[in-house]
Amino acid sequence: MGVSAADVGLIVAALDLNLVRLVRGAMAPNPNGKAVAFIGPAPTNARFLSRPVVHPTPRFEPRPVIHPRPRVEPLPCACEPPHEPEMPVRSKSPIEPPWKVLPWEEPPAQPAPKVKLAIYRPDVVSKGSLIDFFI
Repeated sequence: MGVSAADVGLIVAALDLNLVRLVRGAMAPNPNGKAVAFIGPAPTNARFLSRPVVHPTPRFEPRPVIHPRPRVEPLPCACEPPHEPEMPVRSKSPIEPPWKVLPWEEPPAQPAPKVKLAIYRPDVVSKGSLIDFFI
């Protein structure tokens, strides 16, 4: 005995109808106060009152004013009046400047030492004479 496609369609439709009836029954208020479904008691028409709200009047206080005080107390001036500034004392340098020495008074200059340079000739003769064959 096989189940046809029409029978399966009727079974699914019956289950859907039963589900809709259960959901509508759970949402509808029950006048008996019994449980509408297995999930709990019937819903009641509870009314939630709003809680009292207190609106205080705003207070605007003046800004605090800070009066700064001097950190250091001024001392009574028991100082002497300022004197004339001192003139700096010039000391003579032990090295005599070159513009003050006359050319005929200075000792003869030593000739500068010669630096010997080593000159190497390039190996141009051997360039290009070597041929490498990679076979």
